[in-house]
Amino acid sequence: MKELIDKEIGRVVEVNGERALVELTVDTTVPLVGDYYPGQPGSHVKIPFGGHNVIGIVTSVREEGYPSGSGRKDSGRKVADCVLIGTLFSGGNFVRGVAVYPNIGQQVRMVSSVELKKIFSEFVDYDYSFGRPAQAEDQRAYVQADRFFGHHIAVLGTTGCGKTCTVVSILQQAIKKYPDTHIIVLDLHGEYAPAFSEEKVLVIRADELELPYWLLNFNEFCDLAVDPNELTSKNQITVLRDALVRARQGCVSEETAGIIKSITVDSPIYFPLDDLVKQIRNWNIQMVSDSNGKIVPGPLYGVFDRFLIRFESKATDPRFRFMFAPTSYTDNKSLPKLLKDYLSIDTGKRMAIIDLSGIPSEVVGVVVAVVSRVAFEFNQWNPDRTRFPILLVYEEAHNYVPRRTDGVPLAAKSAVERVTKEGRKYGIGTIIVSQRPNELSETVLSQCNTFIAMRLTNPDDQSYVRRLVPDSLARLMNMLPALRIGEALILGDSVAMPTRVLIDCPDPKPMSSDVEFAKWWANGVKELDVKRVVKRWRARQRDL
Repeated sequence: MKELIDKEIGRVVEVNGERALVELTVDTTVPLVGDYYPGQPGSHVKIPFGGHNVIGIVTSVREEGYPSGSGRKDSGRKVADCVLIGTLFSGGNFVRGVAVYPNIGQQVRMVSSVELKKIFSEFVDYDYSFGRPAQAEDQRAYVQADRFFGHHIAVLGTTGCGKTCTVVSILQQAIKKYPDTHIIVLDLHGEYAPAFSEEKVLVIRADELELPYWLLNFNEFCDLAVDPNELTSKNQITVLRDALVRARQGCVSEETAGIIKSITVDSPIYFPLDDLVKQIRNWNIQMVSDSNGKIVPGPLYGVFDRFLIRFESKATDPRFRFMFAPTSYTDNKSLPKLLKDYLSIDTGKRMAIIDLSGIPSEVVGVVVAVVSRVAFEFNQWNPDRTRFPILLVYEEAHNYVPRRTDGVPLAAKSAVERVTKEGRKYGIGTIIVSQRPNELSETVLSQCNTFIAMRLTNPDDQSYVRRLVPDSLARLMNMLPALRIGEALILGDSVAMPTRVLIDCPDPKPMSSDVEFAKWWANGVKELDVKRVVKRWRARQRDL
């Protein structure tokens, strides 16, 4: 790409707060340098003023008539709307915000390659980058890593725009640069594992996943076992709370001795599942004496009929074996081992990928809730939490953290919202990935301080994302439908300024979900092993 030069392209004709209207004085149909055309939306301009340069971004360009009284008779003028986002001082340092606003009639010039490098190098000391500015592809777009990972990230874009590759590139750069990362990826479609070395990453597949039932808190148990539409659901919830406390407090071990009075309904204490079921069943069939001494059904008689059928059905379902039939985490001594595995502590790993592609859809939310809560509560009680930051990656987050909750279990949504609202205090960051931001929890998105907005074609999604960014930058969202695959508009306090970025292609790549129809219909599989497919299907194991 040719070097951008310092050249006048227009004059300021209006200033309104952080926005400026520029009349372009050059031919916008002729490239000034290489393939750079003046006034392109997303390009950067500067307004020299008082020994420094006010830096702006072009958000739109149009042709309009000259103001009345101007004396101009020709058809119209070309104008560009610009957002003023920062100041490049004579010493070379760039800061967000404008101290002194430009005046009418001042020159508007191209930002040179040298100046762009100074701007994009604001955070070069962090040496963390996963892409190149679209306007200066020979340079790197650096991010402030502490703000980037610690203040929550949203990666938004339609199917096929490169979201997964973007997240993989972010993570590959992180584990390459930082030897002590603690990252958990909740991978809904089994795409991430091929992109990482087994030496650095623990991959937990469906047949290896264990999240024992005794790790669930009260709300997660309710999501799993209580149907809120049943008339007796409130009674079930009340009794379940009491039964859980009794079960946890009744299982004394060396690890829990001396803390019995501190054990609550949510404490991560092992207990035999049969103890819990037995308590509830006894209440469900309890007979009592009435005032006349006659034996009659107790106050909870039959209340748990459906509850017990539903709960025992899940407890014996092979798809729920990872929760109700654990083999690795079967007592209180095993909790530290579980935490070390999932949080990459003393394991030589830097990241854990939890492959949820083989998990029943009705229990994915519970898995997300438990993993999120355990990571959050671990650092909440960790005295070294400021030196132990954790990153949680939520793929296809709209599936389990929805904006509307009609008939949807609340445990996952509550857990993820809690992490995004309070996680910063405890050193927990998130990457929220979604192709349908309009269906995603507003609470979660409103906590994100860095937006990686990729191609979005749905008008509702575009409108929703536009409302999430400052009014001055809303017009930048108009370019989202036209972004290329692997290109993103990055906004937030972790970047020097809003920038169109070409994301680095990950190496190796994740498993692609795009099937080559033309190729395989032209010359497909000649002898498909249908018996093997049936065997994998029945066993619910993808590696058979």
